[in-house]
Amino acid sequence: MKKLFLIVILALTTVSCSLLDSEEWNEARERREERGVHCYKQYGNVYCEDRDGNSY
Repeated sequence: MKKLFLIVILALTTVSCSLLDSEEWNEARERREERGVHCYKQYGNVYCEDRDGNSY
């Protein structure tokens, strides 16, 4: 049981550290700009459109 608990803590720590990595977020932002994706927030909802006008 202790091993399972430690593995879960290790996995959560690894995932949370990767979410806070600013370099990864900058790369994702650059890829989004290259694809021509534009996102905007309206009434608390976020909408994204690509350069062809497709929303997702």
